[in-house]
Amino acid sequence: MQATSTLSRDLVLEVSQKLQEPRWLLEKRLAAWEAFARLPYPTLKTEEWRYTNLSKVPLEGLALELPTGQKLSRQDLPAQVRSRLEQAELSGVAVFVGADLVYLELPEELQAQGVVLTSIAEALKTHQAQVREALFRAVGWNEKLQAYNAALFTHGAFLFVPKGVEFDAPIGVFNYLEGGRLSIGRTLIVAEPNSKAVYIEEYVSPAQVEEGVNLSVSELILEQGARLRHSHVQTLALGFYHFHRTRALLARDARLNDLTATFGGTLARTETQSELAGPGADSEMLGLYFAHGEQHLDHYTLQHHAEHHTKSDLLYKGAVKDRAHTVYSGLIKLEEAAQKADAYQSNRNLLLSSEARVDSIPQLEIAANEVRCTHGSTTAPVDEMQLFYLMSRGVPKHVAQQVLVKAHLYDVLTRIPLLPLREHIERIIEEKVRL
Repeated sequence: MQATSTLSRDLVLEVSQKLQEPRWLLEKRLAAWEAFARLPYPTLKTEEWRYTNLSKVPLEGLALELPTGQKLSRQDLPAQVRSRLEQAELSGVAVFVGADLVYLELPEELQAQGVVLTSIAEALKTHQAQVREALFRAVGWNEKLQAYNAALFTHGAFLFVPKGVEFDAPIGVFNYLEGGRLSIGRTLIVAEPNSKAVYIEEYVSPAQVEEGVNLSVSELILEQGARLRHSHVQTLALGFYHFHRTRALLARDARLNDLTATFGGTLARTETQSELAGPGADSEMLGLYFAHGEQHLDHYTLQHHAEHHTKSDLLYKGAVKDRAHTVYSGLIKLEEAAQKADAYQSNRNLLLSSEARVDSIPQLEIAANEVRCTHGSTTAPVDEMQLFYLMSRGVPKHVAQQVLVKAHLYDVLTRIPLLPLREHIERIIEEKVRL
C-alpha cells in the first residue's frame, strides 16, 4: 500500500494513525518533522558529504510504502530470501516485504528466556515501556535524513535480549524491497546487562527494479557488559538509492562487533557510528565493499570515545572497478575524559580499473593527552606482476582478479566468525568480479 498524502505534516499524521501508535510517539514524529522541514539536505559543501551528490536522488518524488497486513508462509517468501534462509543457519528469522512483517520465527527456547523479536509496531503493544525508553536514544533527528526517518518510518524490527541471556546462533532479519517506492524502516536492538546476541540484517531485492529509495536506521543499545555481534549486508539491485545509519551506544564494559558489507544499489551511503559512553567499552568495526559499473558507494564512520579506558578497532577494505566510485570518510574523536583510550582506524582500497575512483579521508580529533591512536589509508591498483603470474599459469583473467580481490579482503573476511555469512559474502565478491 502507498500513502495517499504528499510529503507533509499530514503524511506524518497519516502514518501514525495507520500504525495506531501511542500519543507520545506521534509527538516525537511531529518534532522530527519540524526538524526535517527546517534542516537543509546535505550538499557537496557539507564536509561529510563532499564526494556524494544527492541532486539526482528522488528523495521526495516517490510514494511512501505503508503496511498492508500481508503475511506469507516460508515457502511463499521471495526466492532471494528463501535461498538465504537455507544457507544462513539462523536461530530466529523476521522477513519484511516492503513495510509488512510477513514472516516471523523465534525458537521457543529463546522466547522462554524472554527474548523478543517482532516489529516495532507490535512491540509498541506488547513491550511499550522498553520501546519508549530506547527509541531515538541512539539516532534522533538533528540531521535532515535522520529527521526524515524519525518522522516517517513505517516499519522495522525490534529485538530485546534480557539481562544475562546469551545466544550465539544469529537472528536474521531480511528486508525485501521491490523498488519503485520510498521505503523508510527502523531497527531497534536493546541488549540488557551481561547479555549476548548475534544479529544479521540484510537488504535484498529482485535483480531488476524500478528506481527506489531506502532510508533506514539501526539503533543499538548495549547496556553494561552486553555483547552484540551485528552485521548489515546490502545487496540491492541497481536502481536503488540506499541511505542507512547504524549507531551504537555502549555502556561500561559493553562490546560491539559490527560488520558493514555494501555491494548493491546505484548510490549507497552507509554510516556506522560507535559511541563508547562507558569505561571499558570496546568496539570492533569491519567494512567490506565492492563497486562496479557506475556505482557510487559511500561509507562514513565515527569512533567516539567519551570515557576512559575505551577501545575501538576499525578496518574497512574495498575494491572498485569499471567507472565506479567509492568514498570512505572516518573520524576518531576522543573527548578530554577519554584518557587511556586505544583507537585504530584503517582503510585499504584496491583499484581494478584505470577509470575507477576512490576517495579516502581518515581523520583524528583528540582532546585527551594519554592515549594511543593511529589511522591510515592506502589505495593501489592490482599488482600487474601478480596478475601476469597467475595468467601465465593458465588462470583466466577474471579468476586471477577474483583471487587477488579475495586476497586483498582476506583479513576482514577471516574476522567474520559466522562461516555461513562469510561464505555468502565470498560468493557475492566472486559474482562482482565476473560482472
